[in-house]
Amino acid sequence: MTHASDWRDFNPMEIFREVISAGEEWADLKSAYEAYEDNNKSVLADLTSGFMLSSKSRAEAEMYALASEQYKAHLSAKQEARRAYLQAQVKYDSLKLLAELKRTQESTRRTEMRMQ
Repeated sequence: MTHASDWRDFNPMEIFREVISAGEEWADLKSAYEAYEDNNKSVLADLTSGFMLSSKSRAEAEMYALASEQYKAHLSAKQEARRAYLQAQVKYDSLKLLAELKRTQESTRRTEMRMQ
């Protein structure tokens, strides 16, 4: 998308395509983050069950699971997915704002042309 102030740069279809693309990217990244979030308990349960044989209690097994490298890796991946989704949300929201500003700019330009 061009960001020049020249009214000839106004291309509604280009803006529309960019907003749609950014929205789809945001949705994909949000979905990926939510998949990590939804799997928290399952990942913890799998890891906890793996420690049950060598632990005296479920609480001890869960403590080992929470401290495990696998669970830390899961949390790290979830954090990265969240960061990517939030960045995509900023891009998407910014493009929607830019589209609205371009629409307003074009409307103003048409009004000015009628006044001449």
